[in-house]
Amino acid sequence: MSNNHGAELSIEEIARLSQLEYTHDEEESCDMKKTILVWGLPGPQASSVAIALVGNPLFTVRGIFNKNCPEVARFQQMGVESEIVEISEKGPIPIIKLNNVFRDVYGVFFVTNDIDPLLPMRREMEVGVKLAEMCERLRIKHVIYSAVDFVYRITGNRCSRYDGKGEIEYQMKGMGLPLTVLKLPLSYDYLVNTLIPTRQGSDYVFTGIVDSKLDFDVMNYSDIGPVVKLAFERPNIFIGKTIGLTVDRIDINKFVQLMTEVFKETKIDWRYEKLSWKEYQRDKKNNRELATLLDFHCNYAPLRDVRTMQALNPNVQTFSEYISANQKRLTKLFKLVKT
Repeated sequence: MSNNHGAELSIEEIARLSQLEYTHDEEESCDMKKTILVWGLPGPQASSVAIALVGNPLFTVRGIFNKNCPEVARFQQMGVESEIVEISEKGPIPIIKLNNVFRDVYGVFFVTNDIDPLLPMRREMEVGVKLAEMCERLRIKHVIYSAVDFVYRITGNRCSRYDGKGEIEYQMKGMGLPLTVLKLPLSYDYLVNTLIPTRQGSDYVFTGIVDSKLDFDVMNYSDIGPVVKLAFERPNIFIGKTIGLTVDRIDINKFVQLMTEVFKETKIDWRYEKLSWKEYQRDKKNNRELATLLDFHCNYAPLRDVRTMQALNPNVQTFSEYISANQKRLTKLFKLVKT
């Protein structure tokens, strides 16, 4: 197989998708459902994928859950086959169990470390590479991996939250898997959980970084399901492609403006103050990792073309819609007080 898995999906190729009928491999029976293994439930990406696929008559969905996951029953009611695979920080990876859950699988979607508790980077890499080896040995026909950019290779600064996924992607490409790579920006949830304001007198204050452009590509991770479904339906177009997705580009001024508009009842001024990177690192928990991640997204991350996401899934949620839909949760998160 070719190792050329770096080509971006072009707008021209996307435009062709709406004109194509679904085509199956000649060696496969057209009335045989294909089993898609979804790894990472009940995280937002894997959940979106499972929900998008489960109603499709072309596919059977097999979901992989961690032990004691309280949402297994909900997915079973949707029609998702459930398998429990316990991956802990230490101990052997359960190869016999993996052999069982990978049985008769056509395609695999997986995202590593999308649910709590997060594994250390080295363990995440071990698990991801082992899954890739399973796909190679069992000759899985289509592997879709949700990755992020390899921060260390781009900036020289380590970011374990991203670099483990970057290394897994690098290993998978080296194996020559029939691979589609999704490159996602910051999620809406991560952004609001990071930019939590502090109360200073009559103001709610967000801290920004002075030596940064202070803007980010963002999207709701729950919107990737239709993209993955389309990729599994059109393997001849998507295999060998890297797809950069985004929905919105948010700068700190727009962020503050949205908060002012949505939370008018607080009657409190929203503003932001600029800190240096060193000050920001001192000011935040997990400061070095967080500062490196935000530095990357502000100054190094490749610009995404929102037309790609709109073409693949026209029903995406904008950041403004997300803020409006999550007012109650954000009121609690930000500890807002009505005045």
